[in-house]
Amino acid sequence: MDDQGKRLIVALVISFAFLFVYQRYLLPPAPTTVEETAKETGPAAVEKISPAQETRAVPYEPLKGIAATDERIINISTPLYRARLSNRGGVISSFKLTRYRQDIKDPESLVEMVRVMEEGLLPMAAEFIAAGGPLGFSQALFQIEGTDLTLQAGQNDKIIFRYRTAEGLEMVKTLTFFADTYRVEISVKLQNRSEQTLRGRTTLVWAPGLEPPEGGEKSSMFSASRYGYQGALYQEGGGRPDKVKGRKLEGQRNFEGPFNWIASEDMYFVAALMPSDDSMGALARKGSGDRVEVGVFAQLELPPGTAASMDAAAYIGPKEMSSLKAVSESLVKTIELGIFGFIAKPILDMLNYFYKYVGNYGLSIIIVSALIKIVFIPFSTISHRSMKKMSKLQPKINALRDRYKKDRDKLNQEIMKLYQENKVNPASGCLPILVQIPVFFALYRALLGAIELRHAPFYFWITDLSAKDPIYITPIIMGATMVLQQKMTPVTGDPRQAKLMMFMPVVFTALFLSFPSGLVVYWTVNNVLTVAHQYWMNKSLKLEEAGAEAIAEAEEPKKEKKKKK
Repeated sequence: MDDQGKRLIVALVISFAFLFVYQRYLLPPAPTTVEETAKETGPAAVEKISPAQETRAVPYEPLKGIAATDERIINISTPLYRARLSNRGGVISSFKLTRYRQDIKDPESLVEMVRVMEEGLLPMAAEFIAAGGPLGFSQALFQIEGTDLTLQAGQNDKIIFRYRTAEGLEMVKTLTFFADTYRVEISVKLQNRSEQTLRGRTTLVWAPGLEPPEGGEKSSMFSASRYGYQGALYQEGGGRPDKVKGRKLEGQRNFEGPFNWIASEDMYFVAALMPSDDSMGALARKGSGDRVEVGVFAQLELPPGTAASMDAAAYIGPKEMSSLKAVSESLVKTIELGIFGFIAKPILDMLNYFYKYVGNYGLSIIIVSALIKIVFIPFSTISHRSMKKMSKLQPKINALRDRYKKDRDKLNQEIMKLYQENKVNPASGCLPILVQIPVFFALYRALLGAIELRHAPFYFWITDLSAKDPIYITPIIMGATMVLQQKMTPVTGDPRQAKLMMFMPVVFTALFLSFPSGLVVYWTVNNVLTVAHQYWMNKSLKLEEAGAEAIAEAEEPKKEKKKKK
């Protein structure tokens, strides 16, 4: 072999050695995902992605961007809502509920679910976050496939947004709307038409968090909505949702799947995002003020020429039982019914059932209150009889207090002895009341947060059962019934304590001045029925006592004759 051939072989060996060393030790590593401070789902392996997210090869095209030149608005109209979509970010810029008004006096003031801010994202903003940060999809001008939609009963249709960066990463976002439900389906598809593998996180957010507009009903201290929770909720499994409060949230908090939904809510309305599979995670982050933005995310790895999708569903609407169930049974948990929710839920069902027949939620409250009172009449009767017996012993108890006022132990022994001699059980007056307490609190909580009462009229001056009585008539009537009820209740304790209890109607009346009139109607009806029951019981006990005295008088001559014999 001549020298030229030897030099060629040496050159090739050196070249291959250089390439090996460069690729093995000098080539920069592939980009990695953004570091997260909390736990998160790992990047989904290609072979493990679900069919809806299956990564597949797509034909390679020459790199060129896809974008619109100016902003365009799409209008969506259904029997339940009117929405506007913007191609700037491919977002929902307005979502008005046609069956609910912000101001009861203004029929055009429909409830707006989107809180537009001067800065920040809007609902359904999607982004891809790589090692270098967001790629800008949330503010990009998407091309739109589709026109304005007017959906009738039973119909559904979709709008498609498409945008491609100059580097070759393409996002195709599809929003599907339904005429008969508040459900919106979202698909975010990413196609990698570049020559590099892309790793990162795809996010879909509802932002900003739900908050009544300035000057709206939340601003009033007398509004029912001031008593409800407002902020983010997260639910996994079948348990109670966890609250994510803005004032306690620092930065972004990530939730590892699986989970049912993450939502932003106020007293009566909710926007919830639900994942399509267990590999997805949820996020909550603090926006302006104490508002909390919520979202879902998926870790993606896209080799060149592949595509992957992240699918989710949203509920955007009222916290109304049947509407929530139509989308997902788990969404019913967004209605906060307290620890006695298992009782409150059937009460709400009864309210809605009777409303179908009477057409007025005020009348429905009266019917339900009466039925509950009837169910508990046996317990109330036992309690009243026991208290009546104890009231008869009150003079003797007071005498014992005077006699043993310096010996507490002896006093308690003598009082218990007195109860045993007269066959009186002091607990029998309290236990029936304790049985009714869970039902009372359940009914109270059901009426406080029921969207069915929002802007629901009663009669005369009460035009909104979820708002306070504008002229305070019902709270005053309620206070008067409490005074009458206390005067008819047998006195079983210290007279000084009884006098102190007379201040309770004043306290309750002052408190109920600001409560929703639906609650005041319930409490007033309950008091009136209680007074009627006490009146009947007092009459019955008097008749029983008169009968017992008559029998005793009739037996007296017989006893005298027996003694003479």
